[in-house]
Amino acid sequence: MRPQMLSLSSNATTTLLRQALPFLLQLHPSLTLPSPPNPNSIISSRSRSPLPPTPSAASSSLFAATRRFSTRATHVNDPGSIDSPLMQSMEKKIKDQLNAESVTVKDAYGDGRHVSIDVVSTAFEGQSAVNRQRMVYKAIWEELQSTVHAVDQMTTRTPAEAATK
Repeated sequence: MRPQMLSLSSNATTTLLRQALPFLLQLHPSLTLPSPPNPNSIISSRSRSPLPPTPSAASSSLFAATRRFSTRATHVNDPGSIDSPLMQSMEKKIKDQLNAESVTVKDAYGDGRHVSIDVVSTAFEGQSAVNRQRMVYKAIWEELQSTVHAVDQMTTRTPAEAATK
């Protein structure tokens, strides 16, 4: 189960920390906080209320577990480099259902979840761009429900349109 992240304003965070700090210090008596300066001498320009004391290094480790980290893949395959059975299966389904002359399905980001599709088919004659895309989506509907997260780019052309480009 993924922990819920809580986003608080600085005033709410300050209040929460002020309320939680005595309890946390009871749990970890070895932690000590430096004596704060006179709280009335430090005034926030916005709220005109005293600011909380700055925690020491020891007390900041107390909150280390609440830090959020983002993990991203440091290496992914080059876009279009995955020639997986999934990409081949999608190409075959589109080609069979639309009687396409040419079908190219590429892995857009190298993650196997985002694809770019280029289709040339006579089935697109007289169809609007939206209907052409619907025809392609219908052919690969099963993959879109499970493995593929998004079609990032789709080009649908008739043979005549492909010849002019």
